[in-house]
This record gives sequence, C-alpha cells and structure tokens, in this order.
Amino acid sequence: MRLFLLAFVIAALQSDTTALVEASKDAKAKRKASTTKVITNSDVKKSKGKVSQKPGTAPPATDAKPEPTSLEKQATERAARQLAEARLAAAQKRVAELERELATIEVSYYETNDLDYRDKVLTKRFADVKARLDEASAELKAAALPPHS
Repeated sequence: MRLFLLAFVIAALQSDTTALVEASKDAKAKRKASTTKVITNSDVKKSKGKVSQKPGTAPPATDAKPEPTSLEKQATERAARQLAEARLAAAQKRVAELERELATIEVSYYETNDLDYRDKVLTKRFADVKARLDEASAELKAAALPPHS
C-alpha cells in the first residue's frame, strides 16, 4: 500500500511540474520578445512629420553676461582678501596708537600735581581718547570678521 501511495504522489507531482515548466517557458518567451523599435537616421528621413515651434517662445538672449571664469573669480576673491587684510591692519594700527595715547594720558594724570588741570584737561582728554578707542575697537572687530560669501 505504501508503494501505491508513493507512486500516486510522484505521478501527481510530475503532472504539476509539467504545467509549471510550460508556464515558465511561455513567460520567458514573452520577456524575450522586444516591443521597442530603435529609431535610426533613415527612419527620421522617411518621416513625414514637421518640426514646429510654439508661438511666443523667444530665442535665448544673446546679450547675457557670461559667467566669470575660475581665474576671474580667484582674482576678485584675492583682491577682496587683500582689501580686508589692509583694513584689518589699519584698524589694528589705530587701536595700538590710541591705547598708547591713553596710557600716556593716564601716566601724566598721576604725575601731575595740579588738581585743577588734572580734573579739567586730562580727564576730558582721557574720555575723548577712550571714546575713540572704543570706536576703533568696534571697527577692528568688524574688520576681523570673515567676509560672507
């Protein structure tokens, strides 16, 4: 009985596999069949179609400014960098001079024995130089910031 059952299962499997094999062969044949056509120059020449342009489309402007080359970009960046460095150096020099002047006024303030001169003249000069130093320091900070690209 086992033998009979085994033969029946094998026969059933063989019938199912043949259907499966046939289905896969059909699918493969369908995949290989190409539905696209390659267009060649001779096909284009034989074509009866006409090239048309939509109304209202203008040709591209010829007076457009060309994009700068990399050398021109580099030259402008270099000039901007040199200008920024010169501005930074001038600001540093001005701050150093004002700090020196401020230190000189402070020393002369303590060396002067005339209280009236010290309170009226030197204090006013100190305040003026201190205000200029604050402005120069702000300018130095602005010059030290990297330029925005």
